[in-house]
Amino acid sequence: MRSRLDYLDAFELVNGDHLVHPRIPVRELTLMLARMMYWGRLNHTPWAKYVPSWCFKKAESYLENLDGAPARWPTLKKLRLDDSAEVMEALFSGVGESEDDDDRDVTFKSSVEFKPQAPRTTPPREAKRRRGSVSSVSSSSAPTGTDPPSEPPAKRHRPEQDRRRSVLARKEYSELVPDELALVETPGRGVMSWRQYGILLKFAPGTANAIEQTTGFPDYAPNLSKSTELEGIRARWDPTLFKVLWDSAPWDDMFQQRLKFLILHSADDLSARAKSDLVDIVEFMWTHRRTFWLIGHWFFIDHHRDDYSVNLHTERKKECDAVKKNYKKFLDDEVRGGLPESVLEEPGIWTFPTKCCFWVWMDKSQLDDQGHPFSLTAQLRIVDKLEPARVQWNSCDSDNQRVAHLSSSLRKKLHPESERRRYPVATQRP
Repeated sequence: MRSRLDYLDAFELVNGDHLVHPRIPVRELTLMLARMMYWGRLNHTPWAKYVPSWCFKKAESYLENLDGAPARWPTLKKLRLDDSAEVMEALFSGVGESEDDDDRDVTFKSSVEFKPQAPRTTPPREAKRRRGSVSSVSSSSAPTGTDPPSEPPAKRHRPEQDRRRSVLARKEYSELVPDELALVETPGRGVMSWRQYGILLKFAPGTANAIEQTTGFPDYAPNLSKSTELEGIRARWDPTLFKVLWDSAPWDDMFQQRLKFLILHSADDLSARAKSDLVDIVEFMWTHRRTFWLIGHWFFIDHHRDDYSVNLHTERKKECDAVKKNYKKFLDDEVRGGLPESVLEEPGIWTFPTKCCFWVWMDKSQLDDQGHPFSLTAQLRIVDKLEPARVQWNSCDSDNQRVAHLSSSLRKKLHPESERRRYPVATQRP
């Protein structure tokens, strides 16, 4: 590890009155200082007082040239280790890429074959605290993965590579049999590369503005380090099948099935302006419901296929980037105007995740109970049930599940069951 600290030592370092900035690259430090300065958090960040003045001048220059507000600098809380996540990333960048750590007992959870489950019930969501830029997974690029390329037979086998791969990730895509294409692997500790429905995955790479995925949302992307993997996922794209799903407008169902009540706050405790802000937020959700659905279901598009694919590939990214930027500014303005930030943690207030939530489509060899390939509508029901953050927690079975990703202090605010349908988020949109 570049910092020469373990995680707990680093966490203690950044939360105490210690010298931290020499361990952080200048670019990341500049971005952090700019956010702290803009949101007035310098006095609440102990290590900031040790940073030399020239660093603050760089941050000031960055702010002067910035179009809009930077991502909010989170308030440090004792109960959540991820509040200092961006500092952690700067300290720990590169961890797991090349180390041969024999002390790490890598386990791997059993592969499970997913079958269609019961239709989803009602609504939920995810933490809005780390609102940043969308780190779009380009459907045409081939990013460098953590899975090393195949070695010539003469090379000595390196067991540490296998420890970072799942059982199926150690196989070539062409070697997978139909039964293996039906499996969804779950990465255990230390595993950096695994397969879902045959597609090789890795943890989604971060950017300067989206180092971590928003809490609770899927955080993986295709590992396209090999041409065979790229061809495998490219073959899944089927414009004809997708148009059927697109015409059904699943984002309309997502909005109608949203949680429509406050379950952590009382409307009686909110000001008239705060209530008006909630109306405006729900209206934004309604207007851009398709974009929220798209970012939560980021599928691979082979934009070399035809003109329809080219246009969809281009317009999707343009739409998501614009809405992400506007929603972030909109929420920041509401908070600056007096809306309690904790209200944004309500499951009925939608989150725009910092990274795309990649959706892996099944191989056509996978058949439903009638012997037909799974439709995208059926696949959508399965993935939304397994990963409810994609539909803003609509598919959770209980309110407790909807708030499970939140801090314990917020979870304690969950209303008694008899009170949870008393305060509508907004009355203008049923």
